[in-house]
Amino acid sequence: MKLEFEKKMKMASDLLSFCHLYGATDYHLDIKRIDSANVFEVKASPVTISDESLEKLRKYLSAPRQREMEQDFWELMGNSEEYSEMMLIGMMCDHAEAQIEGDELTIVLKREI
Repeated sequence: MKLEFEKKMKMASDLLSFCHLYGATDYHLDIKRIDSANVFEVKASPVTISDESLEKLRKYLSAPRQREMEQDFWELMGNSEEYSEMMLIGMMCDHAEAQIEGDELTIVLKREI
């Protein structure tokens, strides 16, 4: 149980760090338990991200979940290049969305328990 909590906190930290890299100064993060899933929702602004970078983010967050490798991914998460961290987060989630509206970036992740 403690390890699951630590994974959620690391994922949240990495999501906020990613937003910071793209200029965000205002952040809102919700982590909710809905049925049998943890749902993360991050809203950050102002964010300056190109369409190409947003598509790259979506691609990496959409990496298929790999439960059998999750412990290894958890140990790999560190302070590496931002997109490799987003791919690791994607591999730990079942569903991901990323969108920009104006200068606000919204990322929603769903992680079945």
